[in-house]
Amino acid sequence: MGQIDKKLKNQLFKVAVDYIYKEHLASGQGELAKKIGISDSALSRIMNDKKFVGDDTLRKMNEAFGGIFNMAYFRGEDPHCLLMEDLLYYKQHPEERLVFERPNGDNPALLGSASAVPASSYVDPSSAINAAIAAYAELTNRLKQEMSDRLADKDAIIAEKQARIAALEQTVADKDAIIRARDSRILELERKIANINASDLSRYPFAIGAAEEQNNSNVSPYQTETPRKHP
Repeated sequence: MGQIDKKLKNQLFKVAVDYIYKEHLASGQGELAKKIGISDSALSRIMNDKKFVGDDTLRKMNEAFGGIFNMAYFRGEDPHCLLMEDLLYYKQHPEERLVFERPNGDNPALLGSASAVPASSYVDPSSAINAAIAAYAELTNRLKQEMSDRLADKDAIIAEKQARIAALEQTVADKDAIIRARDSRILELERKIANINASDLSRYPFAIGAAEEQNNSNVSPYQTETPRKHP
């Protein structure tokens, strides 16, 4: 960064911090310090002008919030363009932008003592600020709408996938029901077969093979053939 009064740089840093808090980009000093990558005490000392903010800290802060800040602002070169979207607005409306002249000398004074020279004709700074606020509001609304549309698309995709999952779960449930019915039928048939076999065996006075053994025990071991009856 170019040379700038250290106290002035602290003041510009505080404006950026106020913006961060106002837009709820950080809930407090502790969270902000963590995002920037410095200690809570170091941030507190900067905010109380007991320590000067360094260029590296400013870069880290800008990176932590997605590059939303205009780094030329912290160099004192673009004091009415804190945000990059401010630059975009004035790029589209150059007639509303003021050209700030830095005072001569190695140690520039605060911005309040700098002379403002219009690019074409004088423009009330309040109107430029209001225009910047309006542009920011328009950009915010557009981003919110885009985010809403994206969320709606995602919700539709999620709903479709949930419907497909429900259909697959129903198919699985139907198959399980078929399998259970088949198993129940098999068990029923097995019981019927067992009952039929039991009823057939009950007609015999002996266990299977016992009657045959009893008949064979009445035959002489020397009798190999059935004796013939003579007429």
